[in-house]
Amino acid sequence: MRLLLLGATGGVGRHLASQAVARGHSGTVLLRPTSSTPEPEGWRIVRGPLDDPEVLDAAMQGADAVLSCIGMQRRNPANPWSRSLSPADLTSSTASHIVSAMQRRGARRIIAVSAAGVGDSQGGLNALVRFFLAATMIGAAYRDLARMEEVYAASGLDWLAPRPTRLREGPASAMVRVVEAFGMGDAISRADVARWMLDALEVPKWPSSAWQGRTPQISGAS
Repeated sequence: MRLLLLGATGGVGRHLASQAVARGHSGTVLLRPTSSTPEPEGWRIVRGPLDDPEVLDAAMQGADAVLSCIGMQRRNPANPWSRSLSPADLTSSTASHIVSAMQRRGARRIIAVSAAGVGDSQGGLNALVRFFLAATMIGAAYRDLARMEEVYAASGLDWLAPRPTRLREGPASAMVRVVEAFGMGDAISRADVARWMLDALEVPKWPSSAWQGRTPQISGAS
């Protein structure tokens, strides 16, 4: 399958780039013009801003599906109070540009990474996480992810927005669960998120009955 991969230099995106090539997929990676991260091997590279229609059209050419791992970045990723380096509407505005390009180019499927606790899954959050969402920029990121999901839901495209629990490093385990609720100890490796996304591409009809809709909350083995 020919793919357009966005966010390929991030945590989940790096795993997606390598795993997709290992499975025989090919396609294009769109990178920021200023990105100094090594280019992933096995991909056509297009550089440019996501809000440029000509750049997105060039990147989207020939794509059967889009995989997006775009997310807000903090100056200090380990500190939830750290200042955001991204616009407050990063994922939702990016989604609007992606939808327009997909509609122009005729691409139909997109999987975009969201987060557990976004949108209608907020009821599963405990008091501590609710405090962090209220007191730090993570709350703004979650609100933007909810708006991103709304953009895809209204697009008429075939879309999925998996909501992983706390992300961690580690190998792909193939032990991913769809969960209704989660605790502070629940986590999933970035490699497993990438594997879940690629597995989902092979499902003929979305959403699968095992996913509980188009925004499945996914976590690693308990």
